[in-house]
Amino acid sequence: MRKITGARRKNARRSSDPQISEGHTLTNLRKVLALTSVLNSTLKLNELLALIMKTSSEVMRSEVASLLLIDETTQELVFRVALGGKGAELEEKFRVKMGEGIAGSVAASGKPEIVNDPHKDPRFAKRFDDSTGFVTRAILCVPMKAKGRVIGVLQAINPLLRKDFGREDLELFETFADQAAIAIENAQLHGEIVKQEKAKQALKIAHEIQQNFLPDLTSRRYGIDLCALTLPAFDVGGDLYDVIALDEDRISVILGDVSGKGVPAALYMVRAMSEYRFLAPQAKNPAELLTTLNQRLSVNSPFGMFLTMICLLIDKQANTVQYSSAGHLPLLLRKVAGNAPELLKGAQSPPLGLTPETSFFLNTAHLEPGDALFLYTDGVVEARDKRGKEYMIERLAACVKNEADSAAAYSERIFEDVRKFTLGAEQHDDITALTVVMP
Repeated sequence: MRKITGARRKNARRSSDPQISEGHTLTNLRKVLALTSVLNSTLKLNELLALIMKTSSEVMRSEVASLLLIDETTQELVFRVALGGKGAELEEKFRVKMGEGIAGSVAASGKPEIVNDPHKDPRFAKRFDDSTGFVTRAILCVPMKAKGRVIGVLQAINPLLRKDFGREDLELFETFADQAAIAIENAQLHGEIVKQEKAKQALKIAHEIQQNFLPDLTSRRYGIDLCALTLPAFDVGGDLYDVIALDEDRISVILGDVSGKGVPAALYMVRAMSEYRFLAPQAKNPAELLTTLNQRLSVNSPFGMFLTMICLLIDKQANTVQYSSAGHLPLLLRKVAGNAPELLKGAQSPPLGLTPETSFFLNTAHLEPGDALFLYTDGVVEARDKRGKEYMIERLAACVKNEADSAAAYSERIFEDVRKFTLGAEQHDDITALTVVMP
């Protein structure tokens, strides 16, 4: 049996004294109450982690304190903060595997450990001391648990003015770790809420920008009957359309679909529409317009995005439509004579924004007064019902087979039929349809 002498015998007698033990308990309780107030003083995670370490070192009277949080992606412990002496060099530097070293063992088992002679413990990860020059003499390591789940560990290293950590140190540190874990979870939750609110605000701004760019065709006069309806699958979408009157007889029309969704797609859409509005009055025909637009969009294309588009040039005087397609769905033409609607497939080219060397082909069709052209995105023909069945182009053609009074009536009929078809199913893509009726 190990012999207790001198000061050790005196300390042993003190710890066995009920009054002294009760005094220590009361002191620790006061510390915990004070610490709880400190931990609740901020919801900013980085500030909280630094505060936890600063407080840990002071309360545990240790040379160094460190905090390791579990990276949920890699299931590794990461040194998030380290304060005091050479321990500061550990900040955001080391990763520890679950089960590795004292900290990894505590994280894996969920049980606290006092290791007063770590160099004799086979689990001790000496590489940290070797890389920093720091000398670890004693470790007090406790798990931090939130709702029964270990989220990290706290370590107090090298007690000041004493050789070893004791049971009373462990009890205080465990209580502190419980409070710290709750504070960290609250801060992380608050951070997620703030992040979500910022994302919502960004979506709101992107939505407003997008809506301001899409033209209100009902408030403008083009000398031709036009109507466009769009329904984003999310707050902001990637579908776009625009109409520009080039002169009294010629009208330029585009409809497109940006790859992807959300804010990046909305910003790419704004860029594409801005370029189109600048280039359209200068282009001789839709093929030339798409060629120049593609060259511009292919430079520094963000996020590897691209854009399918169909571009029309309608000549009311000549009763023709010139069109060029960049990987978009074919035009649907309903002749006023009452024949079944037909697809104007023409020659196809790849989407815009992939490579600047792409060639685009010009197609031409003759139109009569009353003929209707239908432009649409894949959100229409690929809309799914509850069983996963797609709407398809054939159903779209059947939907517009019968004559309607106006472009608006055609577009509303299409949207109503898609809504009826997808009733009870989740919308997975933006839905846009644009109708042109020749005067």
